[in-house]
Amino acid sequence: MKFRVTVVLAGLALALPAQAQVRRSIAPKSMQAIAPALADYTDDVLFGDVWIRPELSPRDRSLVTLSVLIATGKSAQLAGHLNRGLSNGLKPAEVSGMVTQLAFYTGWPNAVSALSVIEEVFVERKIDMAALRAAAAVPAAKTGPRLREPNPQMTAAAPKFEELTANVIYGSLWRRPDLSPRDRSLVTIAAAAAGGDDTQLASHIRLGLTNGLTKPEIIEALTHLAFYAGWPKANSAIRIAIAAFADTGKDGADTAKPVDAAPTPKLTVTHPGKDPTAAPASNFTGSTTMTSRFESTGDAQLRGSTATFAPGAHTNWHSHPLGQVLIVTAGHGWVQADGDAVREINVGDVVWTAPNVRHWHGATRTSSMSHTAISPAKDGETATWMEPVSDVQYHGPR
Repeated sequence: MKFRVTVVLAGLALALPAQAQVRRSIAPKSMQAIAPALADYTDDVLFGDVWIRPELSPRDRSLVTLSVLIATGKSAQLAGHLNRGLSNGLKPAEVSGMVTQLAFYTGWPNAVSALSVIEEVFVERKIDMAALRAAAAVPAAKTGPRLREPNPQMTAAAPKFEELTANVIYGSLWRRPDLSPRDRSLVTIAAAAAGGDDTQLASHIRLGLTNGLTKPEIIEALTHLAFYAGWPKANSAIRIAIAAFADTGKDGADTAKPVDAAPTPKLTVTHPGKDPTAAPASNFTGSTTMTSRFESTGDAQLRGSTATFAPGAHTNWHSHPLGQVLIVTAGHGWVQADGDAVREINVGDVVWTAPNVRHWHGATRTSSMSHTAISPAKDGETATWMEPVSDVQYHGPR
């Protein structure tokens, strides 16, 4: 009897589908021992989900990962991911081209530090170094579409820098054959996002679209990057990508010329009613339209938009890490801080909500209301959203 039970159980084990079998952990032993929760996220989320998503090929994911590691000087992780990248289809000449590209965009020290690790991997895999030298000897294309418009301000203020940018960066580096223009853009976008180089990121996203990257590929690359550069960097980069996409046509073609080191505008005018979109139902009750989004330049990190609430529409409970200013521009509304009474707000009223105060705001039950909201960002976030306001809680002053 015991023998028959053993045979049956063994047969069941053989019949289990592949996904039900125990998967070998990718997480290192030290992670499993010291941070078992991190090991679970590594196995189940990073490698069990993100790395196998079809929105970006394994080769491209390796290109993004290696770019982040080199750009941020994380050489301890480089050998493992370089081996993975070569197995995923990256060619040694493309790795060479990536390092050269990153030397210009993240600094010579990062590139040189990576070379010792790369050399060890290449030697171990018996990669022909002579072939790399032969590939590097192929000259950059001398002709082609203009990749960058001249910058008169830079010419006047820093003529040598502008000369190097025009002749070396865009006249030579970007035309080298060891990386395709698409891959060169992917490497540069990943490095700029990982380094928090927000001023350069938007122009390189637009250039990437011109070079053959698609919008979904860019978003997926930045999502992948979150695990290697951190959530705040990816969050900020995705927001910049969304804004950059607005400067492209419906077919994805770039309608704004990418210019490195473009001068920051002295002022920006955002007209009312621009680019209306429905507010997300996950954070709002009723019909609410968002228009005229704006974002500051420099270190201010202010963001805002105008929200128009239909009668009965209002936000969920939420808070702002650095507070928020509301300026009522039309209609009548209600606002409430948790624990305080509901207050009425009307045209011209300015509402300041202190940092991390749980609150809600919106129209009254019978009238619409519009306000302009201005919030400073902290680590790329301007709000923390919570549960909906209940019907009992949604009422006017009493």
